[in-house]
Amino acid sequence: MEKRWRCDVCGYIHTGENPPEVCPICGVDASHFQLVTEESGTNAAQEVKPASVKITTAQPDRPQAIRQALYKISYGLYIITAQAEGRDNGQCANTCFQVTSDPARIAIGINKGNYTHELIQKSSIFGVSVLSQTGHDYARKFGYRSGREVDKFEGVAVHRGELGVLLLDDVLTTMEAKVIGQLDAGTHTLFLADVIAAELLQEGEPMTYAFFRSGK
Repeated sequence: MEKRWRCDVCGYIHTGENPPEVCPICGVDASHFQLVTEESGTNAAQEVKPASVKITTAQPDRPQAIRQALYKISYGLYIITAQAEGRDNGQCANTCFQVTSDPARIAIGINKGNYTHELIQKSSIFGVSVLSQTGHDYARKFGYRSGREVDKFEGVAVHRGELGVLLLDDVLTTMEAKVIGQLDAGTHTLFLADVIAAELLQEGEPMTYAFFRSGK
C-alpha cells in the first residue's frame, strides 16, 4: 500500500513512497509533510482544509497562525533549472523576486536538500522559467520527484540558454542568472544573482498560487 503524506501548511495529500520536494499547492518543501496514518473510526488520509484562525496577541496556536498568515502572501510559480558537470535538473519554486532593476538582479530561495541546490552551488548559474496560467502540469511534473532519481525534462519541450541551462519553451518568459552572493536561511539558501539574459516567449498572465489552487 502506497504511503500518504499531508502538507502541514495547506493540507494537500501526496501519495508515494516519499513526500514531494515541493508542495504543488503552497510551495513549501518536503520537511512540512507528515506521514498519514489510518486511525480507527476515522479516515486520517482525507484532505484537511486549514481552519480559520483569528490572530491575536493571545493566540493559543501561534505556529498554526503564523503558517496561515504566510500562506496569504501572494506568490508566483516558477521552474528553476540548473546545470553542472553534464547534469541538468529543475524544480518548481515560489521564491523568485526582483531585487534591483539597475543592474537587473533577482533572488531565489532553494531547499538545501534539493538536487537543484547542489547544481547551483557547483556552477553558480541558474535559469528561471515563468509559468503561465496553463502551466499546472509543469508545476506538478517538476515538484513531485527528485531529479536524482528521474529525468524531469523527459517529454518537455526545452532549449538550452546562453549559460548552458535548460529552459522551458511553453512559458511566458525565461531568465538566466549568475550567482553573486548567497545567504544561509536555515533549511534554504537565498541565492542573489545578476540576470544575464532573458526571453519573452508568450503573452499572457503569470501563474499564481491562488489561480493554481482554483484549478486543482
